[in-house]
Amino acid sequence: MSQKIDSTDVTEEEAQNAVFFERADEFIKQANEFCRPPKGKPADPVELRGQVSAAMLFATARFNTWVAANTFQNGDEMRDAREQVMSYVLQQFQMMMEDNYDEYCEQFENYLRFRKNEDFHTHKHDAEHDHKH
Repeated sequence: MSQKIDSTDVTEEEAQNAVFFERADEFIKQANEFCRPPKGKPADPVELRGQVSAAMLFATARFNTWVAANTFQNGDEMRDAREQVMSYVLQQFQMMMEDNYDEYCEQFENYLRFRKNEDFHTHKHDAEHDHKH
């Protein structure tokens, strides 16, 4: 997804979009690195991915809270805007999640064709089964 841009060929909006996706790609690259099991340790990809996902969600929440905090004069002002900030951030996340989820549904075979053999049957979202290994 990363693309190098020539400032003479693109609009300011296109350049900003390119930077946006380059940054996102760097975060995803780092997350993928965190998903690699340490050398010599048995791999549990599902557990590692879950841990990385939880850490990313926490980091995103923490960073976005810091970004919001920098727009206020004090804690009371920030507290008064809580619902507005929450609504905006959660709406943005939901739109991004929906877009990516739908894209993966459409491109499932394409995007996951290189995955290693894992026991995917135990990872279905089915509350009737016990998924302990």
